[in-house]
Amino acid sequence: MTVADGSQVRLAYIPEVTIGTTPSTPAFQILRYLNSDVRIQKQTDIPNEVRADRNVASIVDVGRSVSGTVNGLLSYGTYDDWLAMLFCSSWSTDVLKNGTTAQTMSIEETFTQGSGTSYVRFTGVRVNTLDLTLTARQSVQANFGIMGINGSDATTAISGATYTAATTTTVFNAGLNVGSLALTGITNSPKMRSLTMRINNNIYQNDIVGQYAPYSHGLGRFEVTGTMTTYFENTDAYHAVLNHTDVALGFVLSDTAGNSYTFSLPKVKLLDGGPPAVGNGQPVLLDIPYQAYFDSSSSASLSITRAAA
Repeated sequence: MTVADGSQVRLAYIPEVTIGTTPSTPAFQILRYLNSDVRIQKQTDIPNEVRADRNVASIVDVGRSVSGTVNGLLSYGTYDDWLAMLFCSSWSTDVLKNGTTAQTMSIEETFTQGSGTSYVRFTGVRVNTLDLTLTARQSVQANFGIMGINGSDATTAISGATYTAATTTTVFNAGLNVGSLALTGITNSPKMRSLTMRINNNIYQNDIVGQYAPYSHGLGRFEVTGTMTTYFENTDAYHAVLNHTDVALGFVLSDTAGNSYTFSLPKVKLLDGGPPAVGNGQPVLLDIPYQAYFDSSSSASLSITRAAA
């Protein structure tokens, strides 16, 4: 037997029409990624029964659910479906805003084992979180957290399944591909060494008696939070923290071909932060946590505008 090689694992997905059901003769989209730990989470219960010989009496299998992360690098067009599922919305004239329409997908992992092939599939999968990280001189990281209903495995492909090749667009990097990164609403926008953004749907699981897998998932509040690490060149950002000022955060990611995403958070509060006395040989930096909230003019907390070259 041949051990499966991690460098040859294919990850592919397809949006579902019916939650929890993979479409027949599916046209899978192959996904670019770095690594993934998505799996069936098995829940067990160990009854605390007393035995005179002090042994564990039994271990009970009580349920299943699907969860994990898919970690990647952001590139144009690669994760547009996933972003729509994350935002619970759809792209409209190349603009995506957070909404309330739940969307799911089926995910398939293909493992090559010499002459054999194993398939692990997950259904009813929702995108719960995205951790986006922009750090000077590094590629832009995009790590997705997902939750699903059920999973299965097989040694044969789904009848009639096809696979669309993965995108080939250039990975965005925070050294050359970030433009117009700025806070508006203060006089002097600070220079940033890094910026993190967490988008969280706060999805929760609904369990019922008599069913092994989750009955369904529910949507919690859409929250956008993060931390900006800025150089301390003036007190403007510090005053915005102290005065609880409304600011806007925006940035543009453009690749070498001219494809771009524009991120807009029109209403943001800077939650904390102040200049530390750090000592010799290092700059003074402000780590400022922030959170976006609803902006009535755009009817959203966060929007993304895409533009193809």
